[in-house]
Amino acid sequence: MAPLKVLPLFYLVACAVALPKIPLSKRNDILAAMKRDGVLGHIDRLKLQMAKTQSKIQAGISAIEKNTGRVHPAVTGSKGSFNAATNNPAPEKLSPTTSKRATAAEPLTDADEDLWFGTITVGTPAQTFTVDFDTGSSDTFLPAVGCDSTCDGHTLFNTAASTTAVNTTDPFFLQFGAGNATGFVFTDSVTVAGVTARSQAVGASNHYSVEFEADEFPPDGLVGMAFPALSVFGDDPLFTTLVNQGTVAPAFGVRLADTGSELFLGGVDSAKFTGAFRNVSLIEEDFYALNLQALDVNSRTVATANGVTAIVDTGTTLLIGDDQGVEILYSAIPGSKDASAILGPGFFTVPCNSIPTVGITLGNQIFNVAPAIFNLGVLEGNDCVGGVVSSDGIPFWVLGDIFLRNFYTVFDQGNARVGFASPR
Repeated sequence: MAPLKVLPLFYLVACAVALPKIPLSKRNDILAAMKRDGVLGHIDRLKLQMAKTQSKIQAGISAIEKNTGRVHPAVTGSKGSFNAATNNPAPEKLSPTTSKRATAAEPLTDADEDLWFGTITVGTPAQTFTVDFDTGSSDTFLPAVGCDSTCDGHTLFNTAASTTAVNTTDPFFLQFGAGNATGFVFTDSVTVAGVTARSQAVGASNHYSVEFEADEFPPDGLVGMAFPALSVFGDDPLFTTLVNQGTVAPAFGVRLADTGSELFLGGVDSAKFTGAFRNVSLIEEDFYALNLQALDVNSRTVATANGVTAIVDTGTTLLIGDDQGVEILYSAIPGSKDASAILGPGFFTVPCNSIPTVGITLGNQIFNVAPAIFNLGVLEGNDCVGGVVSSDGIPFWVLGDIFLRNFYTVFDQGNARVGFASPR
């Protein structure tokens, strides 16, 4: 595997006019529907996605051990801990709710579950698919011709019709929530916004987990954008292949929004952000893993963290934390309530007439989640559902789209960091 080449970020911006970009489309997002139609009719999809995220992360942790020979710290139980800040009252149990060097940009579309997706082509001649670009995983897979009824409604990858497809005969098994995606790994040409990765590993699926059936997952497949250590296939991710083949520089930018969403390969799109990036160094190069230092509510530190890891994940809608930290966070918000009896474990409400600004401290810098994005919608009366939820089945905090929608984000692999700027 060739080492990643490091280029100054200002160079990547300066060359933006030549770089490929991928528009990310946005379709009827579930969070907007929850705010418009009420929470209860849409909450099951968020629960399904949380289960998918949990399985995806566990699969990634297993892949790290297989690929690198090291046990991930999360497996040893060293998840870190939180302490309530001294200027914050001790947390109390919350009352229940009473009811080449190129760049390329691709526009992204948002699916019902707040999932942004774009387009790739695979094979010779080219076959076109829609995919979720996921920074929380590292494998590319598509539904293939011959897949059972779980792939109905998706465009199918016809490996026999591609003159550049090679069957490695390696089977794959990806666990997602209540089901799994299975098939065989092929290599083929994959093109994203005009730039092509040769001999890229692509999973041709003969069965899809319920989480990837068309009713729940509008894109055809998934492209993992994290590091090679995270690959269940044991192969380089698509972005790593593009970098190692000299096609793009080792950084990509992401903007997730109601309109104008985009994946920008090989650098950042200066038209999508303003001001300077606030960069945070990675503590690991498997997931995009950062050191989470504190939690804020309305510019007041309510908890400090010890050894807590947060991963930056475009493939997850919510901002997910552990039970301890999330409980402390909501206990510092007056009027918050435990909504688990109505919505399920991990969900909380806050007063609709005083939605807070929640801050996450990373790299000694506070990154705020705007109240309008934090608010998932009205549950009943003056109770609105908060966008931070807890899950003890996930050994990290997961900074999903509730977090990322507040920023333009650069995933700078060459400098082992993630940067956040104010979006235009």
